[in-house]
Amino acid sequence: MRIPEIIAHRGTPRECRENTLPSFERALDQGADGIELDVHITRDNVVVVHHDATIHAPDVDGTIASRALSGITFAELRALPWTIDEVIPTLGEVLARVADQATVYIEVKAQGMEDALVRCLTRWPDSRVAVHAFDHRIPVRVRAHLPGLSIGLLSASYPLDFAAMFAEESPNALWQQAELIDEAFVTQTHGLGARVIAWTVNDAAHAAQLVRMGVDGLCTDTPGLLRRALAG
Repeated sequence: MRIPEIIAHRGTPRECRENTLPSFERALDQGADGIELDVHITRDNVVVVHHDATIHAPDVDGTIASRALSGITFAELRALPWTIDEVIPTLGEVLARVADQATVYIEVKAQGMEDALVRCLTRWPDSRVAVHAFDHRIPVRVRAHLPGLSIGLLSASYPLDFAAMFAEESPNALWQQAELIDEAFVTQTHGLGARVIAWTVNDAAHAAQLVRMGVDGLCTDTPGLLRRALAG
C-alpha cells in the first residue's frame, strides 16, 4: 500500500507532552515526515509553541496559576518552574532541532501575530515549513510577505464551492477533518492543484481507507504505529 506523508500531530502526544521538544524528537525517531505544531505569541513578540492561549503553570510559591501567553514576556514564561519535559519551546528552537529532517507544519492559533511569524521564519530560510490556520486570512497574509511559502486551509466542514475557495485563497493544501473526506473531496482538491491532509487519524483501518481515496498526508498522534500499520 502507498504510504502518504505521515505528519506527527503536536509530536507524539500519547507518549510525551504535546508541542514540546521531547515530543517532536520522539516523532523524528519514529520516522515522521512532518511535524505539526501550534503557535502563539508572547507580549514581547516571541513566537512560542503551545496549543492554548493560556498556560497553567506552577508559580514560585507552588500554586498553579493561569496566564495568557499574550500577557507575559518570554523571559517571564521561561522563569516559571517547568519540569524538563514541560518547557514551552520557541518556534526557532523547534526549527533548529528539526532542521531538514522533516517539514514543520505551523498552525497559527492567535490573531495579529503574522509579522512576528514572518520575522521568525525569515531567520530560518533553509527550514522546510508550511503555514495553516482555521482563519484562512492568516496564511494568505503570511505568504504575502514570504512569496513561495506553502500554505494550507484548515477545515471542519465540507466546502460547497471548491473553485471559489481556490480562486480566492490559492492554497497548496486543504487540511480536512478526516471524517469529512470522501473520494469527491480528494478528486476536486487534486483537480485544483492542492494536496489533501487528513486530521487527526489514529485508526489504521480508517487510515487505509483514506489512502485508497488518494489523500496526500495523514496527521496522527501515533506516527510510528500508523506507518507500521500501513506498511504491514
